[in-house]
Amino acid sequence: MKKNYLILLFILITPFVNAQQTFVNVASQLGIGGQTGLGHAVGWGDIDGDNDPDLGFSNQEGDGFWFYKNNITSFDNITSSAGLSGLGGNKIIMAELTGDVYNDLLLRTRSATQYLFESNGDGTFNNITAQAGITDAAVYNLADFDNDGLTDLLDIHGNNISIRYNNGDKTFSPAQVVAPLPDFMGIAVLDYNNDWFPDIYYTTYGDNPNALLKNNGDGTFTNVTAEAGVSYPYGAHGVDVGDFNNDGFVDLYLGSYSSAPCKLFKNNGDGTFSDVTAQSGTSGQNDTRTVTFVDFNNDGLLDIFSSHHDFYSYSNTMLKNNGDETFTDVAPSLGISGEWIGDYFGVGWADYNLDGAMDLFAAGHIDKYNLYQNNNCPGNWLEVDLKGVWSNPNGIGARAEAWVNGQRISRFMLPDGGQHDGSMLRLHFGLDNATLIDSLVTYWPSGVVNRSYDITANQLISINEDEQTSIQQTNPILVKLFPIPANNSLSIIIGNSNSLTTQIAVYSTSGQLIKTVKTTQNSLRLNTTHFPDGLYVVRFTSGNKLVRRKILIRH
Repeated sequence: MKKNYLILLFILITPFVNAQQTFVNVASQLGIGGQTGLGHAVGWGDIDGDNDPDLGFSNQEGDGFWFYKNNITSFDNITSSAGLSGLGGNKIIMAELTGDVYNDLLLRTRSATQYLFESNGDGTFNNITAQAGITDAAVYNLADFDNDGLTDLLDIHGNNISIRYNNGDKTFSPAQVVAPLPDFMGIAVLDYNNDWFPDIYYTTYGDNPNALLKNNGDGTFTNVTAEAGVSYPYGAHGVDVGDFNNDGFVDLYLGSYSSAPCKLFKNNGDGTFSDVTAQSGTSGQNDTRTVTFVDFNNDGLLDIFSSHHDFYSYSNTMLKNNGDETFTDVAPSLGISGEWIGDYFGVGWADYNLDGAMDLFAAGHIDKYNLYQNNNCPGNWLEVDLKGVWSNPNGIGARAEAWVNGQRISRFMLPDGGQHDGSMLRLHFGLDNATLIDSLVTYWPSGVVNRSYDITANQLISINEDEQTSIQQTNPILVKLFPIPANNSLSIIIGNSNSLTTQIAVYSTSGQLIKTVKTTQNSLRLNTTHFPDGLYVVRFTSGNKLVRRKILIRH
């Protein structure tokens, strides 16, 4: 009788015991497999507008790049039908760059060849590299560096860091040098001082110092490494940024490529950082390959994943954020660290099956191509796609804050900083046990602020920068503005036929109408002598076509 009572008690209790959270490799069962060579680069992104993140990855030998369409319960290898056969991959980025609604593919090959493939939205691409003017580029990151609403390319050009500004007509300007580069390993974009101009942090391969470059907002950058307190005079392969303490300022983590420890730099909110590595327990291991911020357990706190070269012992680490600015490595209990696991050269995070848990694709030298499904992930969640109108299409550089029971969860829309890493451009909020977000506030680079209230947990939503837009932006007007920043005049080139009238309206970022002009000409010059210094939005309408561009005026 007593034995039967114990069995009944076990049955009653068992359903209430949380299952162990683990990461399980599901690549082969989902149809991903057959690749040769050592794993190298990874990139996630939705290229066909169905909300499911699609996947690209490559091998180190340089003769293999593969692209898979995500069907949620399976993946299809569409490399050949997509027009992507015969390529390699050193950096894989998916973002909207060509003026439509589909994320395009930037592919930097191992043979130092750059490609821009425009997505057609149906699983096929057009190679527009020559048209775009980037055949000589080496693109490793993205941001809207001049705040004109167009996504620019961060380029490693020769021995320099350069920017190729987006002209808005599927072309990019020639490389414009930002700073000399002694040697290159990784490069992150971040707005460390919250002035809405993206800054740059780069890491080096050898013992040349890493550097923070402040965007001055006028096309120039200043090395502020020492005054900001982020000096690191060693090689660092891995680099990523994220707000680990939810204070609204982006922090910085470096993965050591030398005998020095990794570094966690906490943003103080005043233009400076503090080295909190020792007290936070984030010194990690040396010979780091990758580092990424991710909330793997949906508790609303960003954790730190790293992969290391020593695959016999510590291989990968998952530094769990304890919520008190300390971290604990839990990778072994999650099943993603141990002998013959790791040495990943490229990783990317995305919720591939839309269940609210962040999954990992890892490409490396030991267990070469793995899709780790995040199983039994606790906590509720919210995922957010940003749809820029005045700002760039993916909202790169935007900050969103979810407020839950008086607590802030802060996320920045920023691409991964590692040399071969590529996570999906989608915001992920872990909510722990909360079922309702009191408010979600989105701060856009344009100065626009969106506020939403009483959002139910466990769903994917889209936030449009301009909910009031009534004119569809399919087939937008092609417009080129220069110089940016403007001084006493702004030159405008409009891609309309002369028979059509274009109305031009200039607004302050608060929405005040400053000036209107009607023209049937393809080019004109706007007098800005009497405009106060600052950001403005220029709206162009012609028939049922609409486009907005941002300009900076600085006398």
